[in-house]
Amino acid sequence: MLLLRATLFGLLTVLTLHLSSGCAHYRWGHGATLPFERIYVQPADNASFAPQVQALISTQVREALLRDGRVELVGSETAADAVLQIQLKDYLRTANARSSTDTEVARNFKLQLVAEIDLYDRHTNRYLIQNRSIYESTQAYTSNPYQDANMDGYARAEYQAMPRLTRGLARKISDAILSAW
Repeated sequence: MLLLRATLFGLLTVLTLHLSSGCAHYRWGHGATLPFERIYVQPADNASFAPQVQALISTQVREALLRDGRVELVGSETAADAVLQIQLKDYLRTANARSSTDTEVARNFKLQLVAEIDLYDRHTNRYLIQNRSIYESTQAYTSNPYQDANMDGYARAEYQAMPRLTRGLARKISDAILSAW
């Protein structure tokens, strides 16, 4: 009986050591090394019809890069290893659902914002990413498109959806920059 217990204990010990050794080389975090350490994010250029969104997207891209923590944001191009350029190309509003009492009045809109990004490596004088299109979409809902005289229901819904739209686009831009390596 004692021999059986010792053998069983030995087998369980060997099995435990074998199973736990598979994780011995695992590391937390990102495995890829980026070709740059410092990045400058130029203010976004708005060639779309998105209302005053360039400051919002620029700030949210910077925040997404800071949250990741693998790169250092710098305040000028001369201090940077890489320069990110963002151009907002297109802004689309599509009515998804209409009012049951008035088919001319939309109650739900799909908003889509398209950006084109370039990532320029200042040390090699070449583009790491060039003319890559990235888009994000979200929904804007309005209960009454004629809510008040100062701001109609659609404008209010669009205004409230814009930070959500740009935050999603900023995450995608950050992922495109930091995950390509």
